[in-house]
Amino acid sequence: MLYKGLQLDPFQEEAIHAVDRNHSVLVTAPTGAGKTVLAEYAIEKCLEMGRRVIYTAPIKALSNQKYRDFYQTYGDCVGIVTGDVVLNQSAQVLLMTTEIFRNTIFDDITRLDDVEYVIFDEIHYINDIERGTVWEESIIFAPQNIKFVCLSATIPNINQFAEWMRSVREAEIDVIEELERPVPLEHHLYLEGYGIGDLACLQKIQESIIYDDFYDEDDTDKNGTFEEALPNLIHADLIPYIQNQNQLPCLYFCFSRKVCEKNAAYYAKRTLLTAEQRKEILHLFDLLCTQFSIRDERNIQAFRHLVSKGIAYHHAGMLPTLKEVVERLFTSGLIQLLFTTETFAVGINMPACTVVFESLEKYDGVSFRYLKAREYHQMSGRAGRRGIDPIGYVYARVFPKFAHVESVQRITSGKIEPIESQFNLSYSSILNLYEKYGDDIYDVCTQSLNNFQNIERVRKTETQIQHTFTTLNKLSKPTCIHDGVDGFDQIGGYNNLRDRITERRKLLKVERRALKGKGGKRRHKKDLRQKFMRSERQLWQIEAEKNENLCHNCKQFKTCDYSYRKINQSENRIQELQNRKVLLEDYQRKQIASRLKILEELGYIDGSGLLARGKIASQIYGYEIQVTQLLFKGFFENLSEDELSVLAMAIVCEDRKDWGHYRKLEDKKIKRLLKTGDKEIESIRILEEQYQVDPVIPKLVTQLSTAMLAWSQGCEFETLPQYVNLADGDFVRAFRLVIDLLRQLTSDYYYVKPNNLYTFNQRRKNMADQEFELTTKLRIRAAAANDAKALEQYCFTGSAAAEIDQELQDDLSRTERGEVYRIVAEASGHAIGNIRLERHPLNPEIGDVSQLAVSAPFRQFAVADKLIDFTEQVAQENGITTLQIELSRSEEPIITAYKGWGFDERPVVTLQKTVGSSDTASASDQETSTDETPSLEEDTEEELQLEDTEDSSEDSEDFDGEEQQQKLL
Repeated sequence: MLYKGLQLDPFQEEAIHAVDRNHSVLVTAPTGAGKTVLAEYAIEKCLEMGRRVIYTAPIKALSNQKYRDFYQTYGDCVGIVTGDVVLNQSAQVLLMTTEIFRNTIFDDITRLDDVEYVIFDEIHYINDIERGTVWEESIIFAPQNIKFVCLSATIPNINQFAEWMRSVREAEIDVIEELERPVPLEHHLYLEGYGIGDLACLQKIQESIIYDDFYDEDDTDKNGTFEEALPNLIHADLIPYIQNQNQLPCLYFCFSRKVCEKNAAYYAKRTLLTAEQRKEILHLFDLLCTQFSIRDERNIQAFRHLVSKGIAYHHAGMLPTLKEVVERLFTSGLIQLLFTTETFAVGINMPACTVVFESLEKYDGVSFRYLKAREYHQMSGRAGRRGIDPIGYVYARVFPKFAHVESVQRITSGKIEPIESQFNLSYSSILNLYEKYGDDIYDVCTQSLNNFQNIERVRKTETQIQHTFTTLNKLSKPTCIHDGVDGFDQIGGYNNLRDRITERRKLLKVERRALKGKGGKRRHKKDLRQKFMRSERQLWQIEAEKNENLCHNCKQFKTCDYSYRKINQSENRIQELQNRKVLLEDYQRKQIASRLKILEELGYIDGSGLLARGKIASQIYGYEIQVTQLLFKGFFENLSEDELSVLAMAIVCEDRKDWGHYRKLEDKKIKRLLKTGDKEIESIRILEEQYQVDPVIPKLVTQLSTAMLAWSQGCEFETLPQYVNLADGDFVRAFRLVIDLLRQLTSDYYYVKPNNLYTFNQRRKNMADQEFELTTKLRIRAAAANDAKALEQYCFTGSAAAEIDQELQDDLSRTERGEVYRIVAEASGHAIGNIRLERHPLNPEIGDVSQLAVSAPFRQFAVADKLIDFTEQVAQENGITTLQIELSRSEEPIITAYKGWGFDERPVVTLQKTVGSSDTASASDQETSTDETPSLEEDTEEELQLEDTEDSSEDSEDFDGEEQQQKLL
């Protein structure tokens, strides 16, 4: 079968036929086998059908790369939504991270009604300890109209995984497995200090080191014997050997950023390029640096020197723009030796002729461990370029003296580990599911892959229990030679006495050492002597009791003791297996139950559903409990932009084992704020430990606080390392996390709007460019006695300066929100806020109802007062008799600023007032109002939240515009 002029492999044809049958398809094939072709076919089929398709990736870099690739092919039909970029989010082909797809399911599942296929690239990420649950939740809770194209490298338990998917999805699922690589690989070991060999060489070298049988520098005969014993060993340095064998370009995987940079500097002593290639790569490097505005960044000149040699490095600590430059240089084929961390092997299609491993061990955040076979094959799969290299080469560097041969063999030639569920619902997911399913949430969660795999584990455990019971029943119990004595109990009591004597002797040894110690008061010595004598007497009593026991010096003791211990081992084994069975059956249920109890205790839920805190937390993904608790405790109120940024940074900052140098905060107000906030978080952690929740939420981390404060106040990006020892890329990532958290606070009651989010990618020097503006949305709904055109007319003839915001008008017209006008109200010569007039979005038949949406900084009570006064003036001049405002409970401090407004005691406070009268009206009065003043209670709180959601999405679309698209492309 030909597709786009290429002859397809059999597994590709089979997958395409499955898509043609409207089936879901699960495809596993080695890296570089051509799985992306299947995604492209599914995309084109959806385009022909007029249906939408979503392409998800585990990392933003892969999403961005795929966006560039697809945009070149499909043009404006392609959009992207990540934590950093929102472009054309209503496009037919939409790229996003898997987290955003999961969040969309919980936020508004109806937005997925017209989606035909979702493509999960790198589906084996479901095995990731920290993020795997996101893939699992997406598969379980996605609407059933969606079918999946799941792409992955080799999955040993693919049939089990497919069976689980069939148990939760209605669509047919076809499994297609390809095991043969298009480019075969040769695996070698680079034995440090010896040369290039294989596993047999490693074993023999270890034997020579241990027994000194072969190698002795002073013994030429032994040296010759050693050479003869290792005929496959090639004595050569690795990189020169690879260069001489024409096996470049090479990806050199290191598991440390510093090692990447150190190796690049070391090998830059030699050049891997011709003069013509050197000229070409420097021209391209300079061009890209100019394009990305990084020519004046620190270390660029040093990096340029590396590039001139055909060498570079790539890791997460680099600026995102510099990483992009490196990726484009490598794609051009001019980079011959790239030192990189393992993230380069995830999804990004940049193969090489050769792959080298700096080591087969890595630090995983807890300890050093050997790689898993899956990790090794994921990275080694980058070797061998299809259509270019007949063979791909893989070299793993090991130190023979310290290497564990069995581990090296397992990694390089052993079986790949099966994927296992990492299902662990966050508080946000639990809140969303509890709102939808209530107490049935437990039944919903039994659909997890974890539960599916545990069913099989429980069966195996039950078989082991039965087998152990059978073994136990075959064992003969000890028989005592004394009449009327139970041999099992007798030998058990005797062994207990022996154990007590052993423990008592250990205790006496410690007390004797303390008694003989020098120094100490006489009184203290006397107490120690008395304590020692008491312990000694107790030992004598136990020994006397043992000597009188029937088993003491009994000729049958050894026989009875052997039988007793075998029976005891079997019983303990049965108890251990039964405990394991209970854990497998109940662990997930207990975790969910514990979290629900915590949420109920903290006031997030009750028997009827979500409370105000729960509604807020359900819309935040990541740090939802910390943010919501601090939000409702008033921590976000009365903060300056700088203080807000520092608090957000303390929430999202990830703790490290060794921070190295960092400057401590000196601002006393912020220090008190963070200290008090951490106490609030600690109280929740204690509660989690009481309910045995795993893992507990993290503490506030303040190591980046001073750097965040300096950046917020406008320091130069280049000066940030003087506040904390951190790489450029880590600063950018931390700032992005802060932005993402602040963006999520737009939910319902709080509105965070960075004026230009992409400035962090550009590393703008002045925090003022960001304009983090925390505001409250005051939703003012007006019932007009006359037609709403009266207010529309006021926009052009009233005393306030007015202008039509054409851009905003165009955006809202696309969502059929009607015409929108901006009134710039002036008081004392200063613009005090914006008032928008719009027709009712949900019920256009109500012609006499309009909405005045007022936005003002919530800290500025005086400004808010003037806005309210101005709104009342507009209402009076145009026949509006009733105004109503809805505020969140956390905004109660503002309520006091509005004199003459009444409010009821609900989580969402409703204030209302009859314009032109000093009397306040209650909610019940409003409901019983006359026909001349129509009630607005029919416009529900849900509708208002929907309006705000649409506003937020439109703001995002305005904000992430053509400039970001150009940067991505």
